[in-house]
Amino acid sequence: MALKIAIATNDGKTVNAHFGSAAQIVIYRAEGTKWSEGEAVVFENSPGTCSGNHDSAEERLLAVSECDYIIASRIGSRIQRYFEYNRQKYFEMPGAEISVILAKMLQYTQKLMQRKEV
Repeated sequence: MALKIAIATNDGKTVNAHFGSAAQIVIYRAEGTKWSEGEAVVFENSPGTCSGNHDSAEERLLAVSECDYIIASRIGSRIQRYFEYNRQKYFEMPGAEISVILAKMLQYTQKLMQRKEV
Protein backbone atom coordinates (compact mmCIF):
# COMPACT_ATOMS: atom_id res chain seq x y z
CA MET A 1 0.00 0.00 0.00
CA ALA A 2 1.54 3.28 -1.06
CA LEU A 3 0.94 6.21 1.24
CA LYS A 4 1.38 9.89 0.44
CA ILE A 5 1.64 12.66 2.98
CA ALA A 6 1.89 16.39 2.24
CA ILE A 7 3.57 18.65 4.79
CA ALA A 8 3.51 22.46 4.72
CA THR A 9 6.99 23.61 5.71
CA ASN A 10 9.29 26.55 5.15
CA ASP A 11 12.48 24.81 6.25
CA GLY A 12 11.96 21.13 5.37
CA LYS A 13 12.51 20.05 8.99
CA THR A 14 9.45 21.12 10.95
CA VAL A 15 5.77 21.80 10.36
CA ASN A 16 6.01 25.56 10.50
CA ALA A 17 3.73 26.88 7.76
CA HIS A 18 0.07 27.69 7.34
CA PHE A 19 -1.40 25.67 4.47
CA GLY A 20 -2.56 28.86 2.73
CA SER A 21 0.81 30.64 2.86
CA ALA A 22 3.48 27.95 2.90
CA ALA A 23 6.49 28.61 0.73
CA GLN A 24 6.45 24.93 -0.15
CA ILE A 25 4.55 21.73 0.44
CA VAL A 26 6.76 18.66 0.50
CA ILE A 27 5.12 15.42 -0.54
CA TYR A 28 6.53 12.22 0.97
CA ARG A 29 5.72 8.69 -0.21
CA ALA A 30 5.93 5.49 1.80
CA GLU A 31 7.25 2.44 0.03
CA GLY A 32 7.31 -0.60 2.28
CA THR A 33 8.93 0.49 5.52
CA LYS A 34 10.73 3.61 4.30
CA TRP A 35 9.78 7.11 3.34
CA SER A 36 11.18 8.74 0.28
CA GLU A 37 11.04 12.47 -0.20
CA GLY A 38 9.00 13.24 -3.23
CA GLU A 39 8.72 16.59 -4.82
CA ALA A 40 8.68 19.92 -3.10
CA VAL A 41 5.90 21.97 -4.62
CA VAL A 42 7.09 25.57 -4.36
CA PHE A 43 4.71 28.53 -4.35
CA GLU A 44 5.53 32.09 -5.32
CA ASN A 45 4.16 33.80 -2.23
CA SER A 46 6.52 34.51 0.60
CA PRO A 47 6.04 32.62 3.86
CA GLY A 48 3.98 34.27 6.54
CA THR A 49 0.47 34.25 7.84
CA CYS A 50 -2.47 33.65 5.59
CA SER A 51 -3.97 36.91 4.37
CA GLY A 52 -7.39 35.41 3.74
CA ASN A 53 -6.88 35.84 0.00
CA HIS A 54 -7.55 32.38 -1.39
CA ASP A 55 -6.52 33.01 -5.00
CA SER A 56 -3.75 30.41 -4.75
CA ALA A 57 -5.93 27.86 -2.95
CA GLU A 58 -6.76 25.94 -6.11
CA GLU A 59 -3.06 25.49 -6.92
CA ARG A 60 -2.37 24.20 -3.41
CA LEU A 61 -5.37 21.89 -3.38
CA LEU A 62 -4.35 20.41 -6.72
CA ALA A 63 -0.84 19.80 -5.37
CA VAL A 64 -2.21 17.66 -2.51
CA SER A 65 -5.18 16.11 -4.31
CA GLU A 66 -3.68 12.60 -4.35
CA CYS A 67 -2.30 12.71 -0.81
CA ASP A 68 -3.70 10.57 1.97
CA TYR A 69 -2.76 13.04 4.71
CA ILE A 70 -2.15 16.79 4.76
CA ILE A 71 -0.27 18.35 7.67
CA ALA A 72 0.29 22.05 8.37
CA SER A 73 0.74 24.30 11.36
CA ARG A 74 -2.69 25.80 10.59
CA ILE A 75 -5.39 25.03 8.07
CA GLY A 76 -8.16 27.54 7.53
CA SER A 77 -11.78 26.55 8.05
CA ARG A 78 -12.69 26.83 4.35
CA ILE A 79 -9.86 24.47 3.39
CA GLN A 80 -10.78 22.11 6.24
CA ARG A 81 -14.31 21.86 4.86
CA TYR A 82 -12.88 21.11 1.41
CA PHE A 83 -10.72 18.29 2.79
CA GLU A 84 -13.67 16.88 4.74
CA TYR A 85 -15.90 16.98 1.65
CA ASN A 86 -13.22 15.14 -0.35
CA ARG A 87 -12.55 12.72 2.51
CA GLN A 88 -8.92 13.72 2.91
CA LYS A 89 -7.39 13.55 6.36
CA TYR A 90 -5.66 16.65 7.69
CA PHE A 91 -3.88 17.59 10.89
CA GLU A 92 -2.67 20.81 12.45
CA MET A 93 0.70 20.09 14.09
CA PRO A 94 2.55 23.35 14.66
CA GLY A 95 6.24 22.85 15.41
CA ALA A 96 6.25 19.07 14.95
CA GLU A 97 9.41 17.52 13.53
CA ILE A 98 8.83 15.98 10.11
CA SER A 99 11.06 12.97 10.80
CA VAL A 100 8.98 12.09 13.88
CA ILE A 101 5.72 12.44 11.98
CA LEU A 102 6.91 10.17 9.18
CA ALA A 103 8.13 7.50 11.62
CA LYS A 104 4.81 7.49 13.49
CA MET A 105 2.82 7.34 10.24
CA LEU A 106 4.81 4.27 9.15
CA GLN A 107 4.10 2.57 12.47
CA TYR A 108 0.40 3.38 12.12
CA THR A 109 0.14 2.06 8.56
CA GLN A 110 2.03 -1.13 9.47
CA LYS A 111 -0.47 -1.79 12.26
CA LEU A 112 -3.35 -1.24 9.84
CA MET A 113 -1.83 -3.68 7.36
CA GLN A 114 -1.39 -6.30 10.10
CA ARG A 115 -5.06 -5.97 11.06
CA LYS A 116 -6.13 -6.44 7.44
CA GLU A 117 -4.08 -9.63 7.19
CA VAL A 118 -5.88 -11.23 10.13
